[in-house]
Formats: sequence, C-alpha cells, structure tokens
Amino acid sequence: MRRWAPAWTEALKARAARYALERSLGPFLEERLRLEQLSLDLRGGTGTLRHLRLRAAAVDEVLAGLGAPLELREGCLAAVTVTVPWAALGSGCRVTVTGLRLALGPREWRLAPCHPPP
Repeated sequence: MRRWAPAWTEALKARAARYALERSLGPFLEERLRLEQLSLDLRGGTGTLRHLRLRAAAVDEVLAGLGAPLELREGCLAAVTVTVPWAALGSGCRVTVTGLRLALGPREWRLAPCHPPP
C-alpha cells in the first residue's frame, strides 16, 4: 500500500487542510484561519484549531432556522480538536471543544400584525 503523500511537506499538508476548513467553516468564522491556529497529526488522526472567533450573524442564522429562542451575539472557542480513528472509521470521530464562550440573548420574534376582522 502506498503511503499517503510521502513527498508532501508538513507546510503543504497544513495549507491543504486550511483550505478545506475555510471552505466549510469560513462563513462561521470572524477571521480567516491562520496556519498558526492549525495543528495536524494526520498519522495519529488528530487536528486542532485554536483561538477562533465566531461570526455571530452567520451562526445565529442557523440557530434561527432551528427555532432557537436565543440569539448569538458573540462567541469564541479556545480550541476544537477532532480525532479520527483510522483503524475503526465506522466507530465515529471524537470532537473536543475547550474554552467555549457564548454571549446569548433572547430572540426578538416578529409577529405578523393583527388585522381587525372585516
């Protein structure tokens, strides 16, 4: 079996991972991911993102779509670590979040105006 990209340098792997993460998570982050925020151990099956500020409006749009009674006003994460068990992929991945801080407030529901009966 051929090894996974043996000629790829660690920097190239990190850039490829950052590109993939920005495509999926980018709309929910306040700033672009920097390489210093990302640490990868592909062989060990772990990846960590550090010091993330959430784009409140984008996250809140998802919450509103789910009917959440609270709205997100501000949020950040100290770290998110994903562990992929390569030997048992069917068993699921583990996601560990540390330092989650959210500023939430009650959602203002806008009701349709009442019209008097004719």
